Amino acid sequence: MKLLTYTNQEFPADLKCQVLSFLRVVFWEGFTGENRLRDWITAERHHPLHFVLVENGLVVSHTEVVWKYLEHAGQTYKTYGLTGVLTFPSFRHEGYGLQVVRAATDWIAASDADIGMFHCDPALQGFYARCGWIPMAGAVTLTGPRESPNVSSERMMMQFFTEKGRQGRERFERLPVYFDEDDTW
Repeated sequence: MKLLTYTNQEFPADLKCQVLSFLRVVFWEGFTGENRLRDWITAERHHPLHFVLVENGLVVSHTEVVWKYLEHAGQTYKTYGLTGVLTFPSFRHEGYGLQVVRAATDWIAASDADIGMFHCDPALQGFYARCGWIPMAGAVTLTGPRESPNVSSERMMMQFFTEKGRQGRERFERLPVYFDEDDTW
């Protein structure tokens, strides 16, 4: 089994097809309406970097590191996160998901990130906490149009890498975060 890393442009078509097929089934909401025939995993504006565990040409587990500048409480943070975390069912509960999440988390920690942030189902917070991610239980994330935002039901997970990031932690716990997207990562 090999852990491989690819940019969007380098991601081999056969591996990309496997990941897209999984996403179409499990996260089908992202493949409706005008995105029904979507042939991309994550929008290029998020600078995706794929971490994929492969055996004999088959994807076992996958995640992406993405980043953007996030404005919050008068500060701008270079924010990295995880998205597209998946492990095919026949390989679950064997540590493969943890392996790709740890590799991606280590990559973020070595990057120029001020903070790490992503959102997950609250039931998964323990899984991500094993890789150093902090569940932000009281944090509120807003998405959609600023004039009538939606409140995310997902759990915000964070890490604080720079002094600027660490100083902002209390504000992330106390003040709503506007993610400035239709959805979170």
